[in-house]
Amino acid sequence: MSPDTELTRIPNRLITHCVKALAQSMTISVMVALARKILPDYDLYQRTGIPRSVAVPNITAARQILKDVIAHQAFLDFVLLLIKTSDQGHMGRRYAIPYLRQIINGVIDLGYVYDSANDMFVENPQLRRTRNWGTLKSGHSYNFTFLRLDIAGNSQLVKDCENSDIQQSYEELREIVQIAVKKRNGRIWGWDGDGGLAAFFYGNKNQSAVLTGMEVLHELFLYNYTRNPLSRPLEVRTAVHSGTMDYSEREEDIRTSEVVKQVEELEHDYTKPGELSLSEVVTMMLDHLLLSRLEEKKVRGNRKYYVYRSGAAL
Repeated sequence: MSPDTELTRIPNRLITHCVKALAQSMTISVMVALARKILPDYDLYQRTGIPRSVAVPNITAARQILKDVIAHQAFLDFVLLLIKTSDQGHMGRRYAIPYLRQIINGVIDLGYVYDSANDMFVENPQLRRTRNWGTLKSGHSYNFTFLRLDIAGNSQLVKDCENSDIQQSYEELREIVQIAVKKRNGRIWGWDGDGGLAAFFYGNKNQSAVLTGMEVLHELFLYNYTRNPLSRPLEVRTAVHSGTMDYSEREEDIRTSEVVKQVEELEHDYTKPGELSLSEVVTMMLDHLLLSRLEEKKVRGNRKYYVYRSGAAL
């Protein structure tokens, strides 16, 4: 479910709590200042149609601001702003905002949880899983960690093995990847016949992506010994890289982004079958146990990357 769909279901009770929270805790000038953090150049008089010579009642201003925030699909941003204003204040002044607990509980009831790593609400994975975690907006920049996976020797497999066996093994590989990705609240953003791209955004996304890649290699090792229908082992190259990208629903936009190109380069040019390669930036957020299992490699200049092999025990 997209944010657009989700935010059309905001209960009237939750809206009422938000309106009262604004109207009872701050002046109109402060309300407008906060609104402009979400909606730049916001003009309350223009939005209400009230002449500038006439004072706007607090409750009227609060209702209009909330209405416009919801119309711009920024309700969750608005709730975060209320929380920050209560905790940190605005322009040096603290505000005691009423109904804040009811508002937060209302957002939770909508199916969201707070992600402290990104300071935002994202969908509760126990309730639903959408491509954008229920909150990312197209054209907005976010930091992601990507796991790129590719089947090694795909062309030779096609030549040497029965098509039905290939299709079965590739589907079973995809199932292995889906289970590992889902377990860590990631999303598969693209899947070709011989590989795919998974994105991670929630929590410690670097560690989640790395553990997913490790799990895929371990599960594939067992798969090859127990139920692989092919006449040879099924092997993959996997790589993890982290960076900033403008979110888009279009796969073409994702494929042409610089960070995705970089993880594809790491997988294609520097990773051997049965290996997981990590860019240096990814290792900065890993715990010591994971770091101890990696082998450092150097490429051009002072660039480094790190390798994990499926034979290494955790």
